[in-house]
Amino acid sequence: MRLSAIAIHLKGTLRGEDKEILKASTIEDASGSEITFLANPKYTEKAYHCKAGAIIVKEEFAVDIPQVIVDNPYLAFAEVITLLNPEKEYAPGISNLACIHEEAHIHKDATIFPHVFVGKGARIGEKTVVYPGCFIGDDVEIGSDTLLYPHVVIYDGCRIGKHCIIHAGVVIGADGFGFVWDGSRHRKIPQVGIVIIADEVEIGSNCTIDRAALTATMIGSDVKMDNLVHIGHNVTVGDHTIIVAQTGIAGSARIGRHVVLAGQCGVAGHITVGDGCTAASRAGITSDLPPGKVVSGYPAFDHQQWLRVQKVYKELPDLAKRIRALERRLDGKD
Repeated sequence: MRLSAIAIHLKGTLRGEDKEILKASTIEDASGSEITFLANPKYTEKAYHCKAGAIIVKEEFAVDIPQVIVDNPYLAFAEVITLLNPEKEYAPGISNLACIHEEAHIHKDATIFPHVFVGKGARIGEKTVVYPGCFIGDDVEIGSDTLLYPHVVIYDGCRIGKHCIIHAGVVIGADGFGFVWDGSRHRKIPQVGIVIIADEVEIGSNCTIDRAALTATMIGSDVKMDNLVHIGHNVTVGDHTIIVAQTGIAGSARIGRHVVLAGQCGVAGHITVGDGCTAASRAGITSDLPPGKVVSGYPAFDHQQWLRVQKVYKELPDLAKRIRALERRLDGKD
């Protein structure tokens, strides 16, 4: 693609010669036919030694490389990657090797690969793609332009929105973890609710989202989950929330909008995480958090306080020696 066309698409300003761009690459590895970007000032020195054919920047600077100037270089670079790597096109139709119930409803422009099972009353929308090995249970609804990678399992009655991406190995709608002790054994509490996933949600590989006991586990729009995330039954996750790998959210927790849960966070059941909260990696959230709170640690507490605690924690061996020395002096042993 011509660099001038890229600049027009990004609504940016081109400084330097126009040329053909073949690929997008990193600032360290880009060659003369590739475009890169500079968004973080700490990489500015690398830009001076960059061999890219062009660079996307926020402000023009003194390098002998054509530059596309935009307000948000990182976002612009994401758009360029999309431009240079068009989405794969799928031929609509249902494979003869798929097992489709006669009462399922599949849009004529959907793509169903071999060895897919679609149950009674299931509905699959326009331009949705279902890869081999997927199981779609009875009465499941999947919106348009959604992509299910291999071996996704969606249990009966669950609902998936439009423009979602669900990666390999995801299980949606398995029973929530509900048991009651009857005096001699654990009795299973029937899990008769569903999972509802809104539009533009992306779910990483091998995530599990449990069905509600009675009503619905709810995932809001534009939620993005990394791999290996577990969502318990009756959980609600608000719009635009980010959940990073190996995070677990226990049953009936309520996660607000625009929340960030970093890797390996744990959220206890029946608590509320307010809108705009951020939890650092391995935070253990055991009580309600008000909106906008930033927390760290286990159990989680204010991030700035946690940083001060960590400073003291590293000094504990020396502090222990000093305390023992003071105790000996007070006892008259030194």
